[in-house]
Amino acid sequence: MRKLLNIELVKLLNYNSFKVLLGLHLALFTLVIFVSSQIDISVPGFDTRNFFRFPHLWEYFPWIASWFNLLLAIVIIMVTGNEFSYRTFRQHVIDGLSRLDLLKGKLLVIFLIALYSFLLVLVTGIIYGLIHTPGPALIFSGIDRLFVYFLQTVAYMVIGLLLVVLLRSTALSIILFILLRFPIEPIIRSFFNRAARPFFPMKSVSGLTPTPEFLSISSESTFETADGGNALSLSEMGIVGQALPLYMQVILVVAYTTLFIGLVTYVLKRRNL
Repeated sequence: MRKLLNIELVKLLNYNSFKVLLGLHLALFTLVIFVSSQIDISVPGFDTRNFFRFPHLWEYFPWIASWFNLLLAIVIIMVTGNEFSYRTFRQHVIDGLSRLDLLKGKLLVIFLIALYSFLLVLVTGIIYGLIHTPGPALIFSGIDRLFVYFLQTVAYMVIGLLLVVLLRSTALSIILFILLRFPIEPIIRSFFNRAARPFFPMKSVSGLTPTPEFLSISSESTFETADGGNALSLSEMGIVGQALPLYMQVILVVAYTTLFIGLVTYVLKRRNL
């Protein structure tokens, strides 16, 4: 495993596009967080500063970070596409690596990039939370959302890996990945009833970090319904549909990710490199 990690790191650290895209991801996320933190709207019952206070920021920050998962998926597509374009995969097999080792190497890269993104959101969240949260802070309350974001990041990159392994074209894979998010899958979903739509791959993955309930987060008090729900929730108001329970979405995304990794394994074993 260490040998595979060293091989992947040597390739990544000498690949300028990788460093540029990762730097762009870092810059865009921190810029959006900084700019939104400068917006101060505080009226009775509504305070935007709550977005940067514990525990609410663990809902807000992963949602912001999810906007830029496209860049991370593009990183995987470009890195893997280069392996096909320059026959690097074939050379690795000639040098003694198995096809399963090739897949393990790419999964290591996916894990490392997801870990980087996880730590970026974690560190940024703690810094902003400590600055903006008055009094004692429940730093880790609600932090489970961050682990869900980690899973989402891995899932998006695995989808990107599957596309580039199937198509073996960096440009075509990037275009198809973007189109799958919109409009291809949304159009396909529209032919199914509402109960089935949350079970589609892109929908289930994106649903791991839903749009935060801004009204309930920013309100100074909680308005509960008769059954214990939040009256300021958009779903309670009927403005947006009810999503799948979080645990069900996690199970669904884990199943899809496992399936896609299995498909990548099958394709790598069957096709010429």
